[in-house]
Amino acid sequence: MATMVAPPARGIEVDVSKLRPILNVELFGHVTLVEGYALTNFTGCHALVSLRDQPGKTVAVLTSDARLQDLLETALATGNLIAFLGYKLTNPPTPRGGTWSVDVYNIDGVILYGMK
Repeated sequence: MATMVAPPARGIEVDVSKLRPILNVELFGHVTLVEGYALTNFTGCHALVSLRDQPGKTVAVLTSDARLQDLLETALATGNLIAFLGYKLTNPPTPRGGTWSVDVYNIDGVILYGMK
């Protein structure tokens, strides 16, 4: 007598009811560092931003957009205030390996203000 065996389950099952929506934020601060990358696994930059509304707190922002990188570099050179728009990454990439010691945001917008 033959016995039927069910095929093994494939993939990862995810309970979508436990997923949280991505929360976009707008934060303000001053750029203290910009580092660019032209690696095989990542082309873009990260910048460190000292937050205006949370003194003593620094965060990192990541982008692969050249226009946003240009605005971040200008903010670094001028010392002008920026606002960035994006969302906090729960498992951010590390272009050169290692770990992040600050919160990291993936950004899709930068506002560069004209006054210090």
